[in-house]
Amino acid sequence: MTTMIVVPGIWFDGIPAMPAPVGSTAAVMLVLLGVLCTAVALLLRSRLTARGSRGRGALRLLHGSLSSPGDREPSPSGRAHGAGGVEGYRSFLIARDGAADLQRHRLARREAFFAGLDAAPLRSHGSIDRGAFGRNLRRRQPEPGLDARMLWLLASAKANQAESFAIAYSELCGRAPTEDGDPVRVHLHLQETYHTRILADVVALFGLTIEMAPPPTWNRALIKLMVLAPPRWVMPLIGCSEMIGCVIFQALRDRGSDLLADEPEVAARTRLLYDEILADEISHVGYVASQLSRRGLTVMRWLYRTVGFGMVRQMPELTLLFGADDLQRRLRHFHHDALLAEYPDKAYAAVVV
Repeated sequence: MTTMIVVPGIWFDGIPAMPAPVGSTAAVMLVLLGVLCTAVALLLRSRLTARGSRGRGALRLLHGSLSSPGDREPSPSGRAHGAGGVEGYRSFLIARDGAADLQRHRLARREAFFAGLDAAPLRSHGSIDRGAFGRNLRRRQPEPGLDARMLWLLASAKANQAESFAIAYSELCGRAPTEDGDPVRVHLHLQETYHTRILADVVALFGLTIEMAPPPTWNRALIKLMVLAPPRWVMPLIGCSEMIGCVIFQALRDRGSDLLADEPEVAARTRLLYDEILADEISHVGYVASQLSRRGLTVMRWLYRTVGFGMVRQMPELTLLFGADDLQRRLRHFHHDALLAEYPDKAYAAVVV
């Protein structure tokens, strides 16, 4: 799943038992719903003020997406990349990832992928200010005057921090899948675990390590909401985040290739690493879409159009690296089918958004 909101997997069970001064599960649900509505309202307040009745209609649409499972309508028709919808996706995951070992956080074919990389180690010869990297990794706003390569490395590292926090939090709260659970959930959770390893490998090409730290407050709040709230309440938000993840990972992949043009082997390695993440995120978008009703999918698209840029701006390194206009252009030109076409053997969408 991916601010750059990076979602660590898709959760489908109820809220875990946790100590709270509230004696009613229903009351906890209401609190979480209030957090969701507040979060959306904060991102939308300026747009809702300007648009008046149009904004109120959007909120009615959001409310409608929280209907009970009995009100579910089939997902809209769309070309699946492959055959068999969700069942086809399950088969695809087994073929792509190999056997899953949840206890050891391993997927057999992903381990083989990393073994191949380890057998051919690479290191950039570019000069990197390790002190500046460490300082800015701990800062909310980057220092002025950082060059594009440093901003790119910081964006990659902070994406890793968000992924790691989300995975750890879901496991701490008992929201990670179990060995006897849905195989799709098992694979998605393990894929997200590998994403943290991939992003660490990207910065390791420059002799850098990532200091683990929680993401900014807003990111943490959204991650906790998506982990703890009933999935049907937040699934459109999860899908929106996965779409944003596709755009940002593609942008970081392409910018890395440009910045490292003078080191072709390192550029190719970073592209290979980012391609692994991007192919997974493209597939996650299709899987989330397959779990939504028509109304829920409409809400997912509406959230993406309405709050996507605000979410991206939670990571200021991205705005400095790409510029606000370029980021908005990239977000506007999200084409799920075109992304799928880049990865005929690595990505699969149960529904094309």
